Amino acid sequence: MSLAYSPSKPLPLSQVAAWDIDTDVAIVGFGIAGACAAIEARQAGAAVTVFEVAAAAGGNDDGSGIRMGLSVGGAAIHMEQFFATRPFYPPGDLVKGIFVNELGQRFINEDAYHGRVTRYMIRQPNDRSWLLVDNSLFGRPVIKPDITIAAAGDTWEEVETELGLPAGELVHTVDTYNRHAAQGLDPLWHKHADYLKPLVESPFAAISYCGRDFGGNAFTLGGLSTLPTGEVLTPEGKVIAGLYAAERCACGIPRWGDGYSSGMSLGDASFFGRQAGLSAARRQA
Repeated sequence: MSLAYSPSKPLPLSQVAAWDIDTDVAIVGFGIAGACAAIEARQAGAAVTVFEVAAAAGGNDDGSGIRMGLSVGGAAIHMEQFFATRPFYPPGDLVKGIFVNELGQRFINEDAYHGRVTRYMIRQPNDRSWLLVDNSLFGRPVIKPDITIAAAGDTWEEVETELGLPAGELVHTVDTYNRHAAQGLDPLWHKHADYLKPLVESPFAAISYCGRDFGGNAFTLGGLSTLPTGEVLTPEGKVIAGLYAAERCACGIPRWGDGYSSGMSLGDASFFGRQAGLSAARRQA
């Protein structure tokens, strides 16, 4: 018995005999926007075919959708903006440590969102930063249990020396932090008192969040320029007939890396995915 294309069941790529499928709306990528677009277009009466390279829904986000749009004249905007993360929690106690750069200086309040902290890590000289913890806080981040322990010692002087930092700088940073943390204060970076703890219990460690040791994860917040209907625009602002984009293929509402946090793309993807699906279906009506 031969397998035939079914409008209600996924068909593995290896079992597609031919690509001469008639459809009103072809959706490439079955992430949130793709799923919402498919539902909206189908409910509007269009015949819909979804193409997804992965084994399950969720999308792949490798930039191919943006490149496809560019190949037919679409414009990409804000491609310098991106989300990046090197998560350092859970465990939550690691938030009570402090990040320093290769100058031995802190550069952010460690209780900030991990994506924002990562943006500031990347900006440090030579993309080198370490999370300093004492024995009471030590742990390995759940997302990277094999993380590099760059230095350890019974004193902060030993850690500073092993990291090869300017003499006295890391020690001064830790001493200053400890003195204020003991009073529930962080006058330099204003970390919340719940996450302030003097780092005084030896041994001490520096966990590496340097780019060479922890690449992290990232995706662009830039993408194809579109109308609210999902229609893709050329650099001159003209509509490319029949081409729509949403979610990570488009430059949506969240388009500033420093201000991005988890979940901000959900509403953007679902709303504009629906708009794109409805627009495409109406074009075929």
